[in-house]
Amino acid sequence: MTQNLLLIKTIKQKDNHTLSIDWSDGISLDYRLSDLQCNCPCAGCYDVNTKTRRKDAKQVDVNVRAIRISNVGRYALRIEFTNGCTMGIYHYKLLRNLNAPIKKTSHE
Repeated sequence: MTQNLLLIKTIKQKDNHTLSIDWSDGISLDYRLSDLQCNCPCAGCYDVNTKTRRKDAKQVDVNVRAIRISNVGRYALRIEFTNGCTMGIYHYKLLRNLNAPIKKTSHE
């Protein structure tokens, strides 16, 4: 049985604080950058041993912006923020499962 890979078709910057991802399954999601930074999976932001956040969400600037967004292979994005962490690697599965999306639509 072949498993369908979930891939990103396009990434668009909607405004200074929101990015939009069009997924290969026809779903489009908008993400607030501050929400993504609040869910940063890097070791500096998330303690895997205790499964707790090292930073409180209140410490993340709601107006944070992305300096750079780059692909990590065909499985993740790396987001470098203007304020805070620049080491987060966001696996596609994490992005799809985050409660951070502010809009969900289907193109089918």
